[in-house]
Amino acid sequence: MALNLGGGSLSSGFSTLQLGNAQAMLTQSLMRLSSGQRINSPSDDPGGLAVSMKLKHAATVTEATKRNVDNALSFTDTQDSALESVADVLDRMSTIQVSYGSGTATTTDKAAYASEFKELQKQLNAFMSETFNSMSLFSTTSNSKSVYISTSGNQGASISISSLNLSGALSISGSINLGSAATTAAAITISSISIADITSVINQVASLRATSGATASRLQFSSDFLDTSKTNLEAANSRIMDVDIAEEVTNYAKYNVQVYAASAALAQANLNMGIVLDLLNLSSSRR
Repeated sequence: MALNLGGGSLSSGFSTLQLGNAQAMLTQSLMRLSSGQRINSPSDDPGGLAVSMKLKHAATVTEATKRNVDNALSFTDTQDSALESVADVLDRMSTIQVSYGSGTATTTDKAAYASEFKELQKQLNAFMSETFNSMSLFSTTSNSKSVYISTSGNQGASISISSLNLSGALSISGSINLGSAATTAAAITISSISIADITSVINQVASLRATSGATASRLQFSSDFLDTSKTNLEAANSRIMDVDIAEEVTNYAKYNVQVYAASAALAQANLNMGIVLDLLNLSSSRR
């Protein structure tokens, strides 16, 4: 009696190979689903991983640049807030100057107006020493910093932020400062200044606000652009790295079925080999 065992051995080997492949694919699918990433090792997609690293770096640099631009925007916002308060003080000065010149104002009233006027001068003087992160908001000397606004981070286009000459804007006829005069012997009094003088100072402060506002506007546009660029870079990286959950769940189900099918086929092949061995043993015992 001759039995051919080659077919059973081939079937068992083939089933083992298919089971190993299916288990490898199932493991990879589980890793993708658990991590949420399509690429979990360089061997999964070497080229895609290299592109992803570049995109991630570009997004990091863009985010850091945007943070610098936002800090510069905070500087100009603080600067504008101070100038707005200066304008409010000047408006109040105009009001009490008009009240001081009223024909119905008594001596006591005028003394009160003059006292308030002097205090407001001191407040104007206080604004000139304001700072943001140790950088002066207002100065008579040039004090500027360059802020890069390109996605490259430390080169390309930049915006200059600088302290403004508030002292010069508060000057009347280019000689006497409405703020600093309050602390000097030759202090400006309410009786020695006119509405036209205060109006002139307000116009000069308004010019400073326009300068600060123009810089803030450009910084805001730059911040918006960098924010959009960062979002696009992250989206591009996501298309490479992130797994498609719906597709991967389908793959997982397919590989799971393949593992069960290969396991069943291997078990059947081994069973067939067992039957053949039993027949051989039976034949041998009858001889």
